Order: sequence, then C-alpha cells, then structure tokens
Amino acid sequence: MESETQTQTQGGLETSITLNDLVMLRNIVNVASKRGAFSAEEFTDIGAVYNKIDSFLKINLKKMEETEEEKPSTDTETESENKIEI
Repeated sequence: MESETQTQTQGGLETSITLNDLVMLRNIVNVASKRGAFSAEEFTDIGAVYNKIDSFLKINLKKMEETEEEKPSTDTETESENKIEI
C-alpha cells in the first residue's frame, strides 16, 4: 500500500473512499437489512457485495493494526493522517 494518500476532486467534492467510509457502508447495509429495506430477490446481490466489503475490511484493518503496532509510541501523527485511501 502507498504511504501517501491521493485525493481527487470533482466539482469541488472529494471523491476518495476511506476504510472508514467502507465500515459505515457495511453498517448501513446491515441495519437496512434488519429493518426490511430489501426484498428477498435482492439479498443475493446485496449479500455478495456486503461479503466483499466485509472481507476487504477485515484484511485491511488487520494490516493497519499491525502497522500501527510497529510504530514507536512517541509517534505524534493524528488519526486522520493514518486513513488509507482506496
């Protein structure tokens, strides 16, 4: 993974997606499915995308945790600087 983040803008809006965005998306799909927002025939497609996002997050969040454990405790970077752009 690149240590530098790249942000693209389109019409003044940021178009990058962070791991935090994907975590939020996964949570939204989970809540929406519990509230009955999807019909039965949609569950196959929604489940497939949900599983892909979930697997991606598990792998990349684990890598992020391992990287943070390797950093010295005197590191003063803020959490927003540690976001991984996709």
